[in-house]
Amino acid sequence: MRKSFEWRRRVAGPLALALTCVALSTWEGESLQGAEAPPLNEVIELLRTHQHTYSPEELNRLAVEGLVQRLGGLAQFVGDAAPGESVAEPGATVVSRLHENQFGYVRLATLGASTRADLEKAIREQSAGRTIKGWVLDLRFLSSRDFASAAQVADVFLPGGKSVMDWGAGVFTSTAKTNGTPVGAGIPLTVLVNHQTRGGAEAIVAVLRGAGAGLAIGNPTAGEVARYEEFALSTGRKLRLAVAPVLGGDGAFLAPTGVTPDIAVAVREEEEKGWIVDPFGPSPLMALASSQTDGAVGTNAVSRPRRRLTEADLVRSRREGKIGAPTNSPQNLLESPAAVSPPKLVRDPALARALDLLKGLSVIHPQ
Repeated sequence: MRKSFEWRRRVAGPLALALTCVALSTWEGESLQGAEAPPLNEVIELLRTHQHTYSPEELNRLAVEGLVQRLGGLAQFVGDAAPGESVAEPGATVVSRLHENQFGYVRLATLGASTRADLEKAIREQSAGRTIKGWVLDLRFLSSRDFASAAQVADVFLPGGKSVMDWGAGVFTSTAKTNGTPVGAGIPLTVLVNHQTRGGAEAIVAVLRGAGAGLAIGNPTAGEVARYEEFALSTGRKLRLAVAPVLGGDGAFLAPTGVTPDIAVAVREEEEKGWIVDPFGPSPLMALASSQTDGAVGTNAVSRPRRRLTEADLVRSRREGKIGAPTNSPQNLLESPAAVSPPKLVRDPALARALDLLKGLSVIHPQ
């Protein structure tokens, strides 16, 4: 009962404040700034009776828009463009790759019933025959209301017997692992998040952080860790409302205002969308500017890549006398295939920060 009251109080307060702010913002003057809000009906009636700028219909529209906008993720009209749609390849559930053959990267492109199995498969494949020194779990641009699947994903990284979360179906407890430890146990885990990490994705990072299983890197999440229901309106539209919080394993609200990352990385979403697809490419905004100005974008422009020398090129050059220095000379060392083909540079700021952290931890605490 206490939790239900607290949840209603958290929603009712912004409702009254939002409409009052809409009314007061029309005129120059002081805002409430934390003062006690007047009765909602009183403000509405005064506005209808005495203001002359808006018609009753326009005033109603402003009031409704102000309420919904001020409530953020707690209320949304069904049919409106959903913010933060997941950036996913067709048919992909989990996108994975290795960095420098020792750091595993897995991105959840969608969150559903098959995500856990696909995630575990990707982790096993990357771990086969090599020593993984750190994991990156990418939850950026992942939006989902599927808290059951979120609990399953979090369970992959947790030991058995821990209370994970309750989204209205009872407390989910982490399962016993076949070898007694979760996948990747003892290996550092970083979780990438941004403003478009919503709902179930936020729940995953909140649970992992709460259990001390991972660090969050990026921008604060959306703050939509709640159960939603849809209600029909007299106009024929529907309003989706957050009706109850999702609870953590300790019974407290799970990230009610979103997750603030442990390491903040400021990056614009337009750029981040491009780096999700190609973390090694130049700034997507710079590339767009370059295409619009025939490549003249200033001193920071990325030049066209040169063709890399191959081993056949080096052998042919040596035969022709173009490379005649001893094989261990500085000249030949500089012109060796290893020197002309350096590892790809990660330009995605959040991912680069995560990899730097994992590299540092691998040096300080080698396995």
